[in-house]
Amino acid sequence: MKSIACALLTLLLPLSAAESIMNHATALSAYVEKLNMHSWDRIAPHVAEDAVFIFTEDTLVGKAAARAAFEKTFKLIENEVFSLHDIAWTVLTDDVVTCHYEFRWKGLISGQEASGGGRGTSILRKVDGRWLIAHEHLGPYPRKS
Repeated sequence: MKSIACALLTLLLPLSAAESIMNHATALSAYVEKLNMHSWDRIAPHVAEDAVFIFTEDTLVGKAAARAAFEKTFKLIENEVFSLHDIAWTVLTDDVVTCHYEFRWKGLISGQEASGGGRGTSILRKVDGRWLIAHEHLGPYPRKS
């Protein structure tokens, strides 16, 4: 019930007021929700200015670099749906939290259905009372021997 109330408040209140009541888990959930809107302008308020993104093909530092990579992905994968599963919070302090998870995506690439996934780690940092993505590392599943 508490998560439903937080979700409703995020729709009703201005961004800064709604996010100030979020905890780390609802902040991560809100970030993923904005990812699925395929708009950097929706995602950016959830990302720290100096955020680091480590993906299979590149390491991106800062919002400008991240924006270019996200927008490239939005063009490549139409109607992408991204999701997190089995989230495990491994470090919880007043100002920094970390978690690891399994991620999955599906969408259309050149008009053909495509999907994939792997493992990820996120670090959220509290900035001016708001939990922001400070670091995200997405990679493939381990190779099977």
